[in-house]
Amino acid sequence: MGSSVGHSASGSVGSSLASSVASGSVGSSLASSVASGSVASSLASSVASGSVASSLASSVASGSVGGGIRVWTVSVASAASAVPHEEAYGVLDPAERERFARFRRGGDRMRYLAVHHVYRTVLGHALGVDPADVGFRRFCARCGDDGHGKPVPFAPDGTTLSASLSHSAAYALIAVGDSAEIPVGVDIERVRADMDWSRIPCVQGGRNTHGFEQWTRAEALVKAAGTGLSRTPPRYTGHVFGTWRAARVPGSGHEWFVRSVRSPDGYAASVASGRADVGVTVLSWRP
Repeated sequence: MGSSVGHSASGSVGSSLASSVASGSVGSSLASSVASGSVASSLASSVASGSVASSLASSVASGSVGGGIRVWTVSVASAASAVPHEEAYGVLDPAERERFARFRRGGDRMRYLAVHHVYRTVLGHALGVDPADVGFRRFCARCGDDGHGKPVPFAPDGTTLSASLSHSAAYALIAVGDSAEIPVGVDIERVRADMDWSRIPCVQGGRNTHGFEQWTRAEALVKAAGTGLSRTPPRYTGHVFGTWRAARVPGSGHEWFVRSVRSPDGYAASVASGRADVGVTVLSWRP
């Protein structure tokens, strides 16, 4: 990743965050941010900039409320420069902070911190709570266990949300369903030349971009289904509903639907859903 992603104007995320934690400024910075409303304001206020409220208003106007999926394309560099590192760190829960600490490279820590701050901000707007108050439950569709599997965001009052997150290199995708009853899954991958597909069962005869498109579709499907990717890939049924292709996902008894979505140059991206009667709106997130 480039230097603009791995470091901010004030230095690396690792050193900045370490000094913030040591001085105890993480908590105070978050408190002042919440008090001033700067956490909520990190999303822009128009559909073009990816606002949850504005895009929902657009959904109301089009009659798609309860049946739409919004997908935000997020530039990691823009997300990293949008808020102070300590503020972004302050909204993470203990599990996220533990994962953050496991990254060895500063660029990886920066990407994780920036992307998850934006993810929590989007989820917080959709749930009507502060980003730090968004919780995650896990549910495995294969075994029914709630101790692992697909993370399901929820508010303190128990309201749940259908959402999915994926990031690769310089970009991330966030998908949110207008209804909690619409399971969603999203995946983005940077296209890399001379990729060896021989060990990836979900890609058959793929070359470069086409192979990555197949890969993202399979990943989006298993994320929506909550089963995880296995050696047996999703199988297309041959049914087509507009831009949606129907598929069966191993470990799930339901039919699922997937389609490609617009992505930055050099990337492939897909979104999957449990329904084919939903519209997809792709937005660009800007701080």
